[in-house]
Amino acid sequence: MKIDLHNHTNYSDGIYSPEELVLRAKKNNVDIFALTDHDTISGVDECVKMGEKHGLRVIKGCEVSSSYKGETVHIVALFKDNIVGDEIKEYAKSFKEARRIRAIKMMENMGKYYNLKYNLDELLNSAHVVTRGNMLRHIMKYNNLSLDEARIYILPESKAYIPSTDITVPDSIKMIKNSNAIAIFAHPCLIKSEEKLKEIIEFDFDGIEVRYANPKNNEEYFRNIAKRRGFLMSAGSDCHGDNSHADIGSATLDYDEFLPIAKAINFKI
Repeated sequence: MKIDLHNHTNYSDGIYSPEELVLRAKKNNVDIFALTDHDTISGVDECVKMGEKHGLRVIKGCEVSSSYKGETVHIVALFKDNIVGDEIKEYAKSFKEARRIRAIKMMENMGKYYNLKYNLDELLNSAHVVTRGNMLRHIMKYNNLSLDEARIYILPESKAYIPSTDITVPDSIKMIKNSNAIAIFAHPCLIKSEEKLKEIIEFDFDGIEVRYANPKNNEEYFRNIAKRRGFLMSAGSDCHGDNSHADIGSATLDYDEFLPIAKAINFKI
C-alpha cells in the first residue's frame, strides 16, 4: 500500500485538476493520498468525489503558510474524520484576498524593476489561491524564460518579492488544531537555517514530514527528531504536476507506517 500525504491541484499552484491528480495517483499505484493545496480547502470536496469515482481514497488537507524569523514554514493540516473545521475555512477566505493583492503587487514590481511582461487577469484567474508557483509559470510563458531563469524573480532576494504571510508558526498550529486537524511540519529539509530549524521543531506540531522527495532531505535525521519529540512520521511527494516538484507517489508511507496517522485522524483503512 502507498500513501502520499502532501499534494497539490490547480486550486492553488498545481497543474492538475482534482480528477487529473486522482488519475495520476492511480497510474502511479497510490492507494491513498491527501490533497493539501496552499492555504485553501476549495478543492477537497471535488477531489474526494473524484477519488470515489476512480476507486482511490482522498484525505482532506491544507498546507498552511506561516513564518518564523524570516523563514517561511509550511504546515500540512490533515482533517480528522475528513471534516474541515470552521476556523480554517475563515482563514482560507481571508488569505485568498491577501494572496490576490500580493500577486498584483509582485507582478507590478516585476514589470517595474525587470521590465517583465505579464497578463494580470490571466494570472489571477489561474487558481483559487495565487502563489509564487503560479507567478513563476506565468512569467516563463510571457517572457520565454526557462525555469532557472524565471525562478530568480520570485525568490526573497528579488526586488519584486513580497512576503506571503505574517501568521506565526504557533498561531498556525493553534488554528489547525482548532479546525479538527493535526499539524505536520512540511518539508523541514527546506528550512535554510539549521539554527532556526532546531528552534522550529520545538513547537507543538503533531507530526513531521520525514520522507520527502527532494535530494536535500535526510530521512534518518528527521526520524530521530520525530522520535525525540514524539511526532507522527509523515511522507509527501509535494506533487504539483510540474518539473520543479516530484510526481505523486514519489514519497509515501506503507500500511504499517500510516497506521499512527490514520488513528490520529480517525481514518479507517
